[in-house]
Amino acid sequence: MDFKNIIQEKIWVLGIALLICTILTLNKVYFISNVAQNIYYGIYVALSIIGILTIRKQYDLRIHHGVFIIFNFLVIFVAYLDHFIALPLILIFPLLCAKKCHIVFKIFSAISYILLLVMMSFTLFVRLFFTSTTLVKTINSPNNKQQVEVYSIDQGALGGSTGVDLGKKYCYIFKKNQRIYLGDYGEDRDVRWVDSNHVQIQSKIIDVTLR
Repeated sequence: MDFKNIIQEKIWVLGIALLICTILTLNKVYFISNVAQNIYYGIYVALSIIGILTIRKQYDLRIHHGVFIIFNFLVIFVAYLDHFIALPLILIFPLLCAKKCHIVFKIFSAISYILLLVMMSFTLFVRLFFTSTTLVKTINSPNNKQQVEVYSIDQGALGGSTGVDLGKKYCYIFKKNQRIYLGDYGEDRDVRWVDSNHVQIQSKIIDVTLR
């Protein structure tokens, strides 16, 4: 087996691993380590872009505009779930759309693509300039099977809030977060586990087994 085949096999293995991680991420299952999650995002975006460019260059693949009408709306939904996953997907339409197609399909596919760009641009603009979310602290449950993450959400002149997410751990590698509390800004100081099934936020006690 030559070096080229070895590299191709390793890329396939990495691609399958990325696909699994992507499916998990879209289902709100993340790496417990934020560093590992960010590394995954970086590798995913880089390999996705390389893959799209490779398909265009080597296979000269062109996709009908009718397919892109549906695809672009699917990417909008993916962007709603996770912007990083959707980021490289916005390159598929301009790079792989068919040159020859009925004008009606071209118009509607272009409209759906413009909606996608507007939605992503607006959301990113709001997040970058109007909303700042800071992870204040992470508190593990007494049995170490769950954790709560306390976020301070600053919305500038609009005020802010405190968000508390419950993270259920899987194999001590992944976690699935669920928002269990959204309160006033500055309530992040008094959050603690009462026991492995109850979290106290200020004077409110939440039974996490019901979540």
